[in-house]
Amino acid sequence: MDVFVVVLIGLGLISSGVIYFAKHKSLLWLGAFVVASIFSLLFIITILFEEWAWLSNVGLALALAMSVLMCRRFPNWAYLIAIPAVMKLIDVLWLNEYLLTQVPNWGFYFTYIGFDALVMALIWYRGPIAKVFKLNVYYQRFAQEYLLLGVYGIAVVLNLVTGIEELIYQGALGSAFADLKPAFFYDLYRYIRLPISISEIVVLVMISYFAVKAGMSQKQRIKGVRL
Repeated sequence: MDVFVVVLIGLGLISSGVIYFAKHKSLLWLGAFVVASIFSLLFIITILFEEWAWLSNVGLALALAMSVLMCRRFPNWAYLIAIPAVMKLIDVLWLNEYLLTQVPNWGFYFTYIGFDALVMALIWYRGPIAKVFKLNVYYQRFAQEYLLLGVYGIAVVLNLVTGIEELIYQGALGSAFADLKPAFFYDLYRYIRLPISISEIVVLVMISYFAVKAGMSQKQRIKGVRL
């Protein structure tokens, strides 16, 4: 029953935002706001209610597919989004659902540190990687790229402090911490992780928005419309 309360509250907030954006923003901004809001609502539901976790997988797959599709006219942007898209699918289908169910708790956090760091490295060095694989991509960095790196950087820090906390709790760091039983970040992990996950989706939708906007401007130039 609680999940329906969250849904009603979320839909109410989305509706209020739609009314505001419909009056003050363009149709494209309105669509981006609605999409980001719906996916954010899915993440909130699945983090607060684990039995609805399948919703996040469906929502994530749709968000990533939609983002790449919207950037199809701009290979550089599509390439940028494809990296976290592919890595997220690996995370959902293999890492989180299979591999990390067989490791101790601290292993979960430190594995994600390496995973998120790998995603950051692939994004940062995507220019040289494109050259190695001879991809037809005109490489250029974007402001949104730094936002995406920042989101993954925050996730790395969160997993680091939570992993250290778990090691101390388990007594793996020796007798010096024997009397300490920290559980602050452990208890709040999924609630801190929630805005990080939402921010990731919002940034991806934002990149898609600018790709669509650029595509529309390009069509207008071709038609000779003065912008």
